[in-house]
Amino acid sequence: MELPPRPPKPSPRPPDAPPPAWATDPQALLRSTKDSVKVALTGGIASGKSTVAALLAAFGAVSIDFDVLARKAVEPGAKGFEEVCELFQNKVLRPDGSLDRALIAQKVFKDSGLRLALEAIIHPIAWRLMLQELQDFGDEPLVVIEVPLLFEAALAGLFYPVALSYTSPETQLKRLLYRNPDLGSRKAKKILKAQWPMGEKLRRSNLIINNEDSLADLIRRTKEIWNQLTSGKWS
Repeated sequence: MELPPRPPKPSPRPPDAPPPAWATDPQALLRSTKDSVKVALTGGIASGKSTVAALLAAFGAVSIDFDVLARKAVEPGAKGFEEVCELFQNKVLRPDGSLDRALIAQKVFKDSGLRLALEAIIHPIAWRLMLQELQDFGDEPLVVIEVPLLFEAALAGLFYPVALSYTSPETQLKRLLYRNPDLGSRKAKKILKAQWPMGEKLRRSNLIINNEDSLADLIRRTKEIWNQLTSGKWS
């Protein structure tokens, strides 16, 4: 299936915003060079970005997952864990003392202010952890940094190139419901609506991996992107 044309003026257009103050890169660790490409990989929920990241890793890329770092930021004993407990007044703990992520997700889905407060705790810590990993992997030929909320968190301007795992909103909804059958169509649509429109992400990305079709198609298309990134033809 062919990709839709990139809309020149999406409607409605999400507001542009500068990167958050904590999103700094003092050592230029994010900068791509001819010897080491750092690509930000994003998408939408159920768009297959984690599958694309796994494929690129299988081809030889080093992979950094911002979501994994975000979870590490709030592990029991970490400063982020204490701050999240305080934010939710210690009402989001499981019997084993860890955070009840499902309960937190329910609460922040209903309260955007609470979601922003939670992100203000987690994202700066995850960002620092990401920079630490980049220090370790800085000389690798290709580093893929998977950032699900790249555009929503106003981080896209700090990365080049940006790669998008694309699916149409209809395909997203279908796959989301297949993956979470108890979610229900109404709630699934609300989850999709809470994210940036895929058309806007499509317009702002440098590299597009079309994930509308079969897994075999996705493997082939991801390999094509791999070839672009490792041959210097991405710029």
